[in-house]
Amino acid sequence: MGDRLSPCPLLRIRMNSEEIDMVLRKIDRVMKKVEKALSVLSWIVALLISLLIVIDVFLRFVFDHPLPATWEISEVFMPLIVFLPFAHTLAIDAHVRVSLVKDRVSPKTRAAFEIFANAISFVMCAMITYWSWLRFWESFKINEEILAAIKIPWWIGKGAMPLAFGIFTIRFLIFLMFNLSGQKYTIEEPVDTQKYVT
Repeated sequence: MGDRLSPCPLLRIRMNSEEIDMVLRKIDRVMKKVEKALSVLSWIVALLISLLIVIDVFLRFVFDHPLPATWEISEVFMPLIVFLPFAHTLAIDAHVRVSLVKDRVSPKTRAAFEIFANAISFVMCAMITYWSWLRFWESFKINEEILAAIKIPWWIGKGAMPLAFGIFTIRFLIFLMFNLSGQKYTIEEPVDTQKYVT
């Protein structure tokens, strides 16, 4: 295997394909652990919110004394449930996609589509990360609270978006680096899409 330039033009470091592959896979392994941890956190939050709602309903109908601000707490923590699993879902190729054109073109054209899609997605996610960080930081600085019977910081929910989209951005960058280096990305937890086809 001959030497070639690193995919990052700013660094201009000469690396052979094995070294590039090793570095990419090491970064990928670390990111997968982070993404999986965020998904687990999302599941835990979903379970806790479900439990909170069950307790609230039970107390409301049995003792006529519901928990305060159950709906508001659920609203604040809902972004954690929705946004945190994004990157992990992408890493295991479980996002919904339409491939009417992609499946009918040559492998070379398909690779070009992948590079284009990952580059556009990287830029868009980076912009969303930046924009959502500004909204979160403003909320955090003023200690914004949601209008409820008890004090609930609104910035907790707003912090989920820059965190999740920041990881999402890095995941698209990793995909793009794999595309540009010519290395094949392997999905360790592939989703069997056939079982969802009717």
